[in-house]
Amino acid sequence: MSVCVIGLLICMPGVWLTGCLQRGPIRVGFAGELTGKHSDLGVHGRNAALLAVETINAAGGIAGRPIELLVRDDLGTPEGARSADRELIDADVVAILGHMTSVQSLAALPVIEEAGVVLLSPTTSTVDLSGLDDHFFRVVSTNAQEASILARHIYERRGLSRLVVVYDSDNAAFTESFLRAFLETYHTLGGQAVQEARFSSTAADLNLTSVVSDLQMSDAEGMLIIASAYDSAFIAQQTRINGWQVPLFVSGWAYTEALLQNGGQAVEGLELVTPYNSSSQSELFLDFQERYQERFGRVPTFGAVFAYDAVLVLAAALEKTGGGAEGLPQALCETQRFQGLVSTISLDEYGDAVRTHFLSTVQDGEFVISMALEPEGIP
Repeated sequence: MSVCVIGLLICMPGVWLTGCLQRGPIRVGFAGELTGKHSDLGVHGRNAALLAVETINAAGGIAGRPIELLVRDDLGTPEGARSADRELIDADVVAILGHMTSVQSLAALPVIEEAGVVLLSPTTSTVDLSGLDDHFFRVVSTNAQEASILARHIYERRGLSRLVVVYDSDNAAFTESFLRAFLETYHTLGGQAVQEARFSSTAADLNLTSVVSDLQMSDAEGMLIIASAYDSAFIAQQTRINGWQVPLFVSGWAYTEALLQNGGQAVEGLELVTPYNSSSQSELFLDFQERYQERFGRVPTFGAVFAYDAVLVLAAALEKTGGGAEGLPQALCETQRFQGLVSTISLDEYGDAVRTHFLSTVQDGEFVISMALEPEGIP
C-alpha cells in the first residue's frame, strides 16, 4: 500500500515526505487588479486563468496532479502588488500569473527576485523589464514593438506627420516607455509630436476637459491617447464634444469593451495596434470564446486571451519540471512557437515574447481587424 494515501497514513521523513508532498495540488497564484476603475483588465485575466485551470484539471492536470489557483487582488497599486505576491509566495505557489499592468509588475520585481519565484505576466509590456536576467516572464510582446508599428502605420499609411499625445502618468512604466518607442520611430520617419500632455487618473483635481481643450489649440492632424479604456473613452468623447474631428489612436491598454461602452460614437474609426486578433477564426480561439461567454456571460478581451495563453505556457513548462518550481525559468525559456489562441508565442532567453501584431479599427461599435503587421526585423 502506498505511503501517500492521504488521510490513512502519515508520510515518513526524507524522500517519502517529498513524494507525498508532490501528490498534492500544484499551487499557482494569480495577482491582478480586481477592484477599481481599471479592474476590467484584471477581472478578465482572472476569469480566463480560472477557465484554463479548470480545462487543464479536467484533462488530468500536470503530471497527474491538479492545479490549484490562488487569487489575490493587487488593488492596482505598487504596494498592493507587493503585498499580493508576498501572500502568494507564503502560500508556496510554484509561480505567479500577473500582474496585468506594467507598474504593478515593476513594483513586484524585487519581491519575486528575493523569493526566486517566477512571475509570468499575460499583459505587462513595458520595455523597462526587457532583456533582464530575472524571474519575470511574459506572453505578450513589449509595447516598444506595438508603439513602433503604430508609428509607422500613422506616418506611412495614414500620412499624418503632426500629432498631439496625451498619456496617464499613473502607469508611467507602460505609458512613458510606449511614448518613447513611438516617438523614436515617428521622429525618424519625419513625424512630429507638436504637443504632449500628461495627467494622473487618480488625481482629485483631474480635468480632462481642460486637457483636451488645450491640445485642440495646436495644428495637429491626429491624437494619440495612451491611457486605460475608461480614460481613453472619456478623452475621445470630449474631443468630439468640442467638435474636433481629428483621427484618434490609442495604445493596446485601451483594447477592452469598456472603450466601446463608454466611448460610443466618439470612438468610431479609432485605431490601435495590438498582438490580439479579436476576429481570429482559429478553432482554439472560437472554442475558448464560446466557453468563456458561457462561463462568465461576457465577451473575452485581450486580457482574457493572454491570461489563458499564460496558463497554457506555464502548464507546458511545468510538465517538463514535473510540476515543480525547480528548473521552471529554463523550461519557460524553451517556449518556441507555442500555439496560443490567436498566434504563436516564442520566448527569448530573457523571457520576452515575440508575437504577430494586428491593426484594429472600431467599426459599428466593434473592434475589427484589418491587417496583420510584423515588427521590423521579426520574420
